Amino acid sequence: MKNFDTLFSIVKMLSEHEAVYAHGSRVARLACAIAQKIGHPDADIKHIHFAAVVHDIGKIQIPVEILNKCGPLNNDEFEIMKKHPELGYSLLKDIKSESMAAEVALQHHERLNGSGYPFGLHAEEINPVTKIISVADVVDTMVSPQVYRPTLNIEDALQEIQQNSGSLYDSEVVAVGITLIEKGEFCV
Repeated sequence: MKNFDTLFSIVKMLSEHEAVYAHGSRVARLACAIAQKIGHPDADIKHIHFAAVVHDIGKIQIPVEILNKCGPLNNDEFEIMKKHPELGYSLLKDIKSESMAAEVALQHHERLNGSGYPFGLHAEEINPVTKIISVADVVDTMVSPQVYRPTLNIEDALQEIQQNSGSLYDSEVVAVGITLIEKGEFCV
């Protein structure tokens, strides 16, 4: 019953934060397409979908004036924003049936070379599903309107992802994601 109550609370929170939900839904579509192409079993795809939808749920606890700020965040604001992975983990950690979601929320800003946050994890320390969701997250963030930076066209976004393949993002995930988009098998 606790799992159900927690899941219900998560759904209610997301329904009140349209931007977080919309972004998570777009990320989930691309992440699931990549995961299927890589060969994840169908049984895993529903968990990957849920994890992707809620990966940014910690943002609902970030002050609105920071989330909606026009222009770049200052250092103090960015430090507050960088807390959203841990805040998301706290919201999701008690959902035993979706433990992957809590780990993804915690790790989705980690990068292969250790330059990410909150822990500076390296490639082998990052959950493989997080690597998929991270690429989908970055693609969607680059091509979707943001209040703090200009939107990139899909070609520029894919070029930036490709340039960071192997250093920030998993090479296989990047290759599969780019192929899906370039061949028209997935539209962003």
